[in-house]
Amino acid sequence: MIAIAFTDIETFGLNPDRHATWEVGVILRAEDGTETRHLWQIRPTWRQMRRADAKALEINKFRERFAVPRGAQAADMLADGGPKPMTRRQVRAAITAVLSKAVMVGSNAHFDASFLRVLLGAAPWHYRPVCVATLAAGFRHGQAESGAYGGDFTFPEDYPSLPYKSRDLSRAVGVEPPGADGHQALVDAEWAMAVFDAVDGQQAVQEPAA
Repeated sequence: MIAIAFTDIETFGLNPDRHATWEVGVILRAEDGTETRHLWQIRPTWRQMRRADAKALEINKFRERFAVPRGAQAADMLADGGPKPMTRRQVRAAITAVLSKAVMVGSNAHFDASFLRVLLGAAPWHYRPVCVATLAAGFRHGQAESGAYGGDFTFPEDYPSLPYKSRDLSRAVGVEPPGADGHQALVDAEWAMAVFDAVDGQQAVQEPAA
């Protein structure tokens, strides 16, 4: 079994060449199935703040939630005793170590990977990230083909259609997406893990008996 890194980030916008990453959340499921949770925040430079998209800051509640200790460049937000100050070099090394050789799984894994590649200057994860919305859409199409899901594919709009909507697909596989606490890196990493496990578990249940 390969390690899985359920990952989410919060950023200052949608363009990885222009907008910075300020929060990274990872739930690392090791080869033996044990899980560890990681959450880092990174202090933006004045130039990164000038480039920030105001809507992004509103959605991810940067001003309300940013909690890197004064004078620190970054912090381990889950350290014993509260946020532990880190340098940018240290936080990049810590994120790299957690993601190294793991399969990255996220609600929009390509988005996360593109920003993390800029932040880290490398892509230490497995070269094929997994988007749980795409995974759930494929699962639903499989259910429709097999008739395993009963009669809720009566109309064309019941089938997943492009562009995929992660929240709708999450509910379709039995996982309620985050509410007001969404757009927080570790909360959304938990959500990605729940969707992945819902699909993976249902697939296992529906395998024919040996």
